Amino acid sequence: MPVMINLTSAEHGGSSMSCGTGDHSNCGVDCDCGCPYTGMEEKGRVEMIAEVERRYPDEWLAFVIPPSEDDYAPERGMLVVHSPNDEEVWAAVQRITFNQVVHVYFNGSLDAYMEWAGVEQAA
Repeated sequence: MPVMINLTSAEHGGSSMSCGTGDHSNCGVDCDCGCPYTGMEEKGRVEMIAEVERRYPDEWLAFVIPPSEDDYAPERGMLVVHSPNDEEVWAAVQRITFNQVVHVYFNGSLDAYMEWAGVEQAA
């Protein structure tokens, strides 16, 4: 499985070794548990999404979006996994702590996506 970042420890952008090990019911923009929601920018894991898209054409991408970004139209994020196989990406995303804003999408042509979805296109 192409998990790029260990999503259950401080290595995935958190700032504390306790990240991912306890009760995260109070996580959010100002929590101090060390989760990536508060630590990913400090560790330099956030980058421009457009740059990442150029590196991984025709692949499924999953980003955790930092609190400073628009949740619906982010320009920056932390890439946590990429793969041509959507099932691998979704399996990795299941390991992300619940309080993260995550964007998962296919970074390819509409035709390729429609083929994946099994939708016949009009000629």
